[in-house]
Amino acid sequence: MHAAVLRYFVAVARAGSIRKASEELHVASSAVSRQIQKIEDELGTPLFERLPNGLRLTRAGEIALRHARDTLHQFDIMRGELGDLKGKKTGRVHVACLDSLSVQFLPERAMTFHRLHPAIDLRIRNDNYSQIFGFVADGDVDVGITFDLARPEDIRRVAGVPMPLMAMVARGHPLAKQKSVTLQECAQFNLLLQLDNEVMSSMISIELAALDRTGRTLVATNNQMMLKPLILAGIGVAFFTPIGLLNELREGSVVALPIAGSRLQELEISVMVPRNRPLTGATQAFVDFIAAELVAYSKDIHAVLNR
Repeated sequence: MHAAVLRYFVAVARAGSIRKASEELHVASSAVSRQIQKIEDELGTPLFERLPNGLRLTRAGEIALRHARDTLHQFDIMRGELGDLKGKKTGRVHVACLDSLSVQFLPERAMTFHRLHPAIDLRIRNDNYSQIFGFVADGDVDVGITFDLARPEDIRRVAGVPMPLMAMVARGHPLAKQKSVTLQECAQFNLLLQLDNEVMSSMISIELAALDRTGRTLVATNNQMMLKPLILAGIGVAFFTPIGLLNELREGSVVALPIAGSRLQELEISVMVPRNRPLTGATQAFVDFIAAELVAYSKDIHAVLNR
């Protein structure tokens, strides 16, 4: 089948670079380059502009990319139907999600899902919420799990749960005994902030600016796992949803405080799929599973926060 050459083409279009695509595909750059040249020769037109800083699709390339994505998607549906004939779900599901979901929630659910559907292969990537919408809309991933903010019309919400952004502190922190906090109170202490998180950084910055307070940022990182030990050490205040800290909240080593008077309390996390693209059998199985698990996990979080 011609799926391999199309996957190479889609990977290069997504990465904007032969080298980056080859790293993603685990294939030699020369092999990827040959396949791109082969498809351009066959179509009789350049599909990429060769620029000093990478590759950019030509108009012909954009048309070819739509065809390639549609063809690969239909190919995956066909493979799933062949698996159904054998009585099992097969295929690959590409997922994009928030970083916090990969701390505890998704690793545990991936193991359970694998036991239920051992022939389905998961590919999971982390990114910020707006990028995830783009990946789903463009067909780069099959499922997005992200904040339900400014959702594009071509993306459908399957299930969602309330997941407010809260102030996270160690149990020995001066704020830990309060029922709630204001951003002004948080700004009296060192702040532990996430980079590349538009929801948190923009909302926190805007609301602190309105209070004429900026707070002292002690550490800023794009890795939630790095901030967790700093929270536990009691050296600052972080802003997270509870979803990546359930174990710590359950054992009491971390305290989650509602942020009074803030829009951050209104956030939701949802499972998203393309509105107009049929799902493969493997993707539908994962969507059904993860939507139910997200709702159940939300109930666990609510029980811990309200005990």
